Amino acid sequence: MVAQGGQGPWQPRGSGLLVTVVALSVVALVVHGVIALVLLNGTVRRPPGSDRVVALPTPTPSVPATTPSRSESSPATPAPAVSGAPWTPPAAGGALHLDHSCLVADNPPTQATFPITDPFGTHLGDLGVGAELQRLYAVDDRTITPADGAGPVRECDKQLWSVVAGTLPASVRPYLKELVVFDALLTSGTSDLYVGEVVPAGTDASKWRLAVAPNGATDLEVAVTIAHEIGHLLSLAAPELDTTSQSQCPTIWTGSGCLRQDAHVISFLDETWSDDEIDGWNDAATKPDDQRDQAFQDFYDQHAASFVDSYAATDPFEDFAESFGIWCALGPGSPLIPQTIEGDPSNGKTKIEWFEKSSSDVKGTAGPGCLQLRALTR
Repeated sequence: MVAQGGQGPWQPRGSGLLVTVVALSVVALVVHGVIALVLLNGTVRRPPGSDRVVALPTPTPSVPATTPSRSESSPATPAPAVSGAPWTPPAAGGALHLDHSCLVADNPPTQATFPITDPFGTHLGDLGVGAELQRLYAVDDRTITPADGAGPVRECDKQLWSVVAGTLPASVRPYLKELVVFDALLTSGTSDLYVGEVVPAGTDASKWRLAVAPNGATDLEVAVTIAHEIGHLLSLAAPELDTTSQSQCPTIWTGSGCLRQDAHVISFLDETWSDDEIDGWNDAATKPDDQRDQAFQDFYDQHAASFVDSYAATDPFEDFAESFGIWCALGPGSPLIPQTIEGDPSNGKTKIEWFEKSSSDVKGTAGPGCLQLRALTR
């Protein structure tokens, strides 16, 4: 999950294994001259073919224009106190890997707790029924430090953090402040199941928490989930915003700020979404609550060839993150792509290939880390 934001001369994300929540606000979007109301409630991702289901939260049209904090704490609240020795992956740690023992479906409970002063919140309510905190770590560049009173960094968490740290672009690394490892309740019997999230501290786009549930997943699912969430950081963190006020924002107001004219997601939308798709998405996004889910499904059915999955069609930011996740974790032309695409294996191909284009300005930033991540999925 990820904290969402607005977009420039317009805006949107992807599959179904992760979730993102940046702001709960109604945003005016300008896309190729079209103005639309966009409800930034959060996003979710599920790898096609996986039994680990997730569902997109239903947007609420009555959300106030001023984005409320997701936490009872102020964004200025100090980070949680550390409670164990820090750990940093080796500078040249070799190929990224995750032991299969680190991906078991159900881990024993830990004594981990959220500090009451945690600026990102003190519960996992956004992550579905039965979500269970395993560990909480404070992040400082490439170093994690236990912040939950539950002992030293676990071996499996060292491996997970090595994957995250090895993939995370230097441009957004300073903005990641917390790592949450949790267990999703895979046997809940409901569609309310999330396996990943990135959220800001209130409306502060310079401080983010990443939450990941690797339990019951495959290497491929974990890799695509992490890449998806990094896609949200690339498109929503502080470097993508300028100081323009909400009332004067000419692009998209994310709840944390105004997207720059040259923001990654603005270029992505301008170059990969047609006017017809923009019109269709705007129409679906402004339907009443009880009609919106079906409207997005109808929109996807009409334009399936343009999206890697139906979740990508629900939000431009999700489309960016879903497409980026597959490009980053697998690379264009990977034989594993059909396992991650919903419907025809060629669906969304143009968007995956967009990240290879020099005009995307993403490959130079994220490419080195994504090359490392791809070794995990081979």
